[in-house]
Amino acid sequence: MPDIDGSVITARVATPDTRASSVSITSEATPSRRSDLGMWPRMAAVIVLSGVAYGVSYGQIVADAIAGSRTAYLVVVPVLAALIAFSYRSAPRGVGDSESDSIAAALFGIIGLSAIHLISQRTPALAGLWRLQLLEVVVWFGCAVVVLFGVRRAVQMWEMWLFAVLSATPLPFLLATAALGGSDLAGALLAAALGAVAVFLAGRFAPIVPRVGTALGSFAVAATVVVLAPLGHVSLLLVIVATSGLIPVLAIAALSGATAARRPIDQSGAPRTYPRLSRISLGVLIATSLVLLAINPAGTASPVLSTVSPDWMKQAGLSAPTSFPFITRFLGPDSTLDRYEVPRVAGMPAAAVDVMTTANAATLQDFVDAVWYPSSRPLDYSPAEPTGAMPPGARVIYTNADTATDGGGGDWYAVTWMWHSGDVTQQVTVTVSQTIDGLQPPPAPEGLSLVETALRPAMWLARQQPHQTGLVDPRVSQRAAQVVGLLVRGGAVAVEAPPGA
Repeated sequence: MPDIDGSVITARVATPDTRASSVSITSEATPSRRSDLGMWPRMAAVIVLSGVAYGVSYGQIVADAIAGSRTAYLVVVPVLAALIAFSYRSAPRGVGDSESDSIAAALFGIIGLSAIHLISQRTPALAGLWRLQLLEVVVWFGCAVVVLFGVRRAVQMWEMWLFAVLSATPLPFLLATAALGGSDLAGALLAAALGAVAVFLAGRFAPIVPRVGTALGSFAVAATVVVLAPLGHVSLLLVIVATSGLIPVLAIAALSGATAARRPIDQSGAPRTYPRLSRISLGVLIATSLVLLAINPAGTASPVLSTVSPDWMKQAGLSAPTSFPFITRFLGPDSTLDRYEVPRVAGMPAAAVDVMTTANAATLQDFVDAVWYPSSRPLDYSPAEPTGAMPPGARVIYTNADTATDGGGGDWYAVTWMWHSGDVTQQVTVTVSQTIDGLQPPPAPEGLSLVETALRPAMWLARQQPHQTGLVDPRVSQRAAQVVGLLVRGGAVAVEAPPGA
């Protein structure tokens, strides 16, 4: 077989005396159909491909952050992930196989995106609370890295993948902020700590002492800015961009300049190359990114909320509420959660009205898919029947009393919606017990935890439990509709047109 290397073809020719002689034939160099890009063009291509595929999703994150969402740190996560990725500056040793890399990327993408889709279909509310679709960005970023840099480089960057997976979904950040008290200061400091972690991971080219010192110094400077910033008057987004985005970038730039002269030079002689790229591979990546752009949702429109009288609770006959202070850890110090008892009706189950109130509507949207009541399995919301008593956007959620085993009568049925009341936004939930005798009150709302939002759902999914909704006694839904009608009449609901209408 001929051996082809560049423009030189070496062949073995058999002579009549049965001895083989080597003949070298030099030909003119033929144009290569593969590109040999360096690190920076490849990394730029990865960023562009990811931006095309999920730029709309990122735009939604920015819009939510501008509106006051407590997930504003997500704006700087791509910057921090890119900062870590740029720290892997030399190609891995060995000879890559571009065909194997493409196959690995295809399998990884199909399995990863399919798993996210299946989980989202299995537990929509839980997936919405975690914003699981954001992990699709990490999967697509990984596919592009495998094709453009090779499997070896992708495996070498495991620290960056771990950072991206843990920070891409906002629920852990929100729960950690709640554990620290729930203020904007706590959220900004947590984002500053995230930036310091990224500085440490991105400083892998430097010795450990200046690397740790730079990370700690970055956090110290960022924390000082956070403490001194008037968060009540300055946007949380601006503070996070400055302390968790700009400061880490400047810290890595300073560390790179300070340690440039002391970096060891690789004298092993082992080949370090990136896989050669064919036009077909690049074309498939571009086409796939365009397909992802087309199939990804174009962002969630602002919900149409009703406007009610500020004294609707008084008009509805509700008084003497019970407060649940834990809500301030999730929605902020200015938020409240009050439960109003509803007078009992003979032959009907007990009911209550829970009202979350905050001046920052975006924080309610952060937890729009949260289930604040106890349940043994993941629950999902469904649109309420559009009757005359139901406010726009009302949703229904309930436990399956048919599968109850403890006999405690803790099953419940709830109708929830949001509306504007004066200068605040409220999420109103009418909760009804599924115990018909009226003696068992509906369960009280509870705070969220990783056990309830991650561990137990994961165990439930692992056991492959059937997703049964069960039947609800008509008297339960009837009682809920009665209470909803009472609140709507008391508030004199007027539908507010969406922005820009």
